[in-house]
Amino acid sequence: MAQVSEPHTSSSSQPNIQDAFLNYARRDRLAVTLHLMDGRQFDARIKNFDKFAVIVEVEGADQLVFKHAIATIETSRAVANYFATSHHS
Repeated sequence: MAQVSEPHTSSSSQPNIQDAFLNYARRDRLAVTLHLMDGRQFDARIKNFDKFAVIVEVEGADQLVFKHAIATIETSRAVANYFATSHHS
């Protein structure tokens, strides 16, 4: 029986949109609003993230939020291109 394989994407290819969005918000220290799946929301700054969770600073304290609990993350401003290779401060 023939096996079907998923398309392989190399790690050197362009990052996924989620990582690009989170990196942008973290790097620029943007104030974000996290909307959780249970309806709660809070203002925070993204400090770090991995495949499963996001560490945010809320009122001076760190919180670990699991990604599966997040419905949306809202930023205060739009971004023209999350995948831009150059960054200006």
